[in-house]
Amino acid sequence: MRIRCAVSFVLFLAAAAASAVAQDKTIDDFTTGPYQSPTFKAGTIHQSTQTGSMLGGTRSTNMSVCAPALCPSQNPYKQGNSYGYFVANANRPAAMVQTAGFDAAPRIDMGYGGGSPMNEDFSGFQKIRVNFKGLTQPLNFNIQLFTGTAYAQGGCNMPAYPGDFSAELPLDKFVQNAGFSFGDVTTMNVIFQSSSAIGGVSFAITSIELSNTTKSGLVIDCHY
Repeated sequence: MRIRCAVSFVLFLAAAAASAVAQDKTIDDFTTGPYQSPTFKAGTIHQSTQTGSMLGGTRSTNMSVCAPALCPSQNPYKQGNSYGYFVANANRPAAMVQTAGFDAAPRIDMGYGGGSPMNEDFSGFQKIRVNFKGLTQPLNFNIQLFTGTAYAQGGCNMPAYPGDFSAELPLDKFVQNAGFSFGDVTTMNVIFQSSSAIGGVSFAITSIELSNTTKSGLVIDCHY
């Protein structure tokens, strides 16, 4: 009887440990910090900052649209580009949405921890997962993690897909430079930029999370 109790207790501890390891950590699910940008046709930086429950407490976003003098072949029809953060309602989940015009190629840098260093420990996780609602054109996608000025970076080029999918970035495949530590991530930058020959890349993402599991459904293994 004692042996059975001991075995049961050990199994219980193993199951609890496995459950703890598998626990995802939300970086941003866009349920707080709503915002809709104006429409931009050219210019280097269009910046906004939101506060809320996202990791680090702030989300700072820059949209860049190349100026005609520097990129004369981009956006010849002067089409508008915008981004927004939308809370959920009866018809939609919460999401970050980029909308780009024909032959325009905006870049978005979405940063966390800019208000004050996050000092977050990512070392207990295997990957960062970004959950998309859809993507209209090929996208160049990168994530930079910083410890002070030292950084690690992962990313890939993703094809268009008309529905839900996830991009998973294995942390052990991030390219690192000296001084970076997954145990002390002070800031984070998520970069979206067009890799389409005609621009016009639009997409929506519903969450960014740290995880030790692989999500079901279509998953892109996103790494260099």
